[in-house]
Amino acid sequence: MEELKGKGKLPGFVRAILGEAEERAKAVQSQADEQERAVLADYRAAAESKGEQNIALAVSEARAGEDKRVMTETLEARRSLLKQREDCAKTVLKDVHKRVADYAGTPEYAGTLDELLRRGLAAIPGVTKAKVLLRGADVSHIGHLRAAAGGIDLSFAEGFIELGGLIIEFPEQRRRADLTFDTALEDVYERFIEMNGVDMEGSDGK
Repeated sequence: MEELKGKGKLPGFVRAILGEAEERAKAVQSQADEQERAVLADYRAAAESKGEQNIALAVSEARAGEDKRVMTETLEARRSLLKQREDCAKTVLKDVHKRVADYAGTPEYAGTLDELLRRGLAAIPGVTKAKVLLRGADVSHIGHLRAAAGGIDLSFAEGFIELGGLIIEFPEQRRRADLTFDTALEDVYERFIEMNGVDMEGSDGK
């Protein structure tokens, strides 16, 4: 009898075990689903963060590349403009150099020498004699220069002068007046370079 009763209880026991197993399976499945959702959420967050990092890196690299390109093109434009300014300045000063050099061959040059002489002599009041340095090509002007000196005793010698003008030396006063076109043109070059900030090497035609 007891054995029959035990057999009668078996289906209920099995159902209980199966029900418990099913509940456990549901719990495990729920836990697995939750873990899966957490893993997927973490992965999605990591992927989004990585994606944002990649985008930020790409944007940063693109911006850096663009900044480099803009800087390079800006420097090239500046160099080009500076080259144009230098070329223009050299052309202008070469023209000035030529016109100054040509002036020594004009009829007006003799009067200019006289005026330069009088100006230089006037700088030293009371002077009685002086030495005048001229270009070799200007020795023909000695006669009218003596006349323009107003009685001051002048001696003449050839000086290292290329373009024209003259230098007056006052030995007794230990003074010297440089009234050459060469020095005047050098001053023009220096002021031009200072004002324009360009390299004027070779602008005098040499």
